[in-house]
Amino acid sequence: MGLTADINLSDSTIEISETPADLLRKYLGSRGYAARILYDRVGPEVEPFSGDNLLIFSTGLFTGTHWPTGARLTVTAKSPLTGSYGYSNTGGFFGAELRKAGFDALIVRGESPGPVYLLIEDDRIRIEDAGEYWGKTTDLVTDSLREKHPQSRVATIGPAGENLVRVAAIINDGGRAAGRCGMGAVMGSKKLKAVVVTASGTVTYPDLFKQVAIRMAKKVATNPASLLYRKFGTSILVEFKNPRGDLPGKNHQEVQFPAVEKINARALDKYVYKNSGCYSCPIRCARNSRVESGPYQCETEGPEYETIDSFGPMVWNDDMELIIYANKLCNNFGIDTISTGVKKFR
Repeated sequence: MGLTADINLSDSTIEISETPADLLRKYLGSRGYAARILYDRVGPEVEPFSGDNLLIFSTGLFTGTHWPTGARLTVTAKSPLTGSYGYSNTGGFFGAELRKAGFDALIVRGESPGPVYLLIEDDRIRIEDAGEYWGKTTDLVTDSLREKHPQSRVATIGPAGENLVRVAAIINDGGRAAGRCGMGAVMGSKKLKAVVVTASGTVTYPDLFKQVAIRMAKKVATNPASLLYRKFGTSILVEFKNPRGDLPGKNHQEVQFPAVEKINARALDKYVYKNSGCYSCPIRCARNSRVESGPYQCETEGPEYETIDSFGPMVWNDDMELIIYANKLCNNFGIDTISTGVKKFR
C-alpha cells in the first residue's frame, strides 16, 4: 500500500501515514478514495474557500504502472461553482510521478498566511515559500520551478486561481489541465501556488500484471481508433459530431456548425508541429500547435476537441488561429477552457 499525506497549511504540519487498505479495496483509489475522504471530513456548512475545505490530489491503482493510460490524477474539493462535490481529472506525467514518490493521495487543508508551494522528494514533503512566483503565469512558474528542481513535475495555478476565479484550473506539465469545477480557485484560496514532485523510485507490482499490461498496451497501440487519435488527436471528434447534430454551438442553441471545415482536425493539422502523449499511454493523441505570425502568434499544447468547440462553435467563431491563441492564454492564466467559452457567448 502507498501513503496518504495530510497537510495543514494553517500551521505547516504534515502527517504521512499508510493508506488504509480497506478504503483502497473498496474505492479503488483516485476519484473514489478522494470522494470518500471529502464526504467524511467536509460538512455541508463548509464554504468552498474556507480553510476547512479539502483539496485532494489522488492517484489511481494503475497510475505510474505500465498499464495503458496509467497517467491519470484526480483533484477533488468542495466546488466553488456548485457548493457541492467537485472533481477534475488530468493526464500528463505529474500523477505518475506522485505515485512513484509513494503517494496515493495528498490531502491539503487550511490556509497559508502567504504564498507557498509543496516540495515532494520521494516520501519527504516540505512547505516552501512561493512569494516570488505569486502573480506569475503557469508557464513561467513551471519553467522556474523545474529549473530550481531538476527532473521534477509541477502542477501550478495561474493568476486566475490566485484571484479565486471560479473556473480556475490547475495546470501540470505546462499544458495538462485539471480544469473542471474550479479546483484552481480552491488551491488559490489556500495560497498554494504549486506542487512540485521528484521521485527516484517506481511503482512495484507483480510480474504477471506487467506482462498483461504490456500485452494490453500493444493491443491499444494498434487499434484503429488509436491510430486515428494518434494522427489527428481528439480534434477528430469535430467532424464526427457535426454531421450527427452533436457539435454544440451558440451555447447549445445550435447543434451543427456551418464552417466546420475551418476548425476541424485537418484545419488544426496546418499548425501542428509535433505529437506527444501522457505517461504510459500508447495512443499519444496530444498535438502541439504553433501560429507562426500575426496577432495570435503563439505555441501551445493542444487545443483538444472540447477547447476547439468552446472557442469555435460555442461562440460562433471559425478562426482556428484565434482558438489556438485562446487555448494558450487560458493555460497560462490557469482558466478552464470549456467554462470560459460558454461564459464568453452572449
